[in-house]
Amino acid sequence: MSSGRTITKGKTKGQVLGLGAFEKISAVEGVRLTREMKQDLQGLEKRRATGAERTRFITGKYGKKSA
Repeated sequence: MSSGRTITKGKTKGQVLGLGAFEKISAVEGVRLTREMKQDLQGLEKRRATGAERTRFITGKYGKKSA
């Protein structure tokens, strides 16, 4: 069973990762999610946000700010 859902738009396919998969990948990279990050990701899952919506939210909140 997949930990995310498959998104199909036209001819392209993408995979949206769920919180569990994201935590496992992050742990391999040595990154630990804060309580706030987990709550944000749970909220995105609950809303069934698309991959693009998730990306905008995460980069807007946690992405590097230009100098």
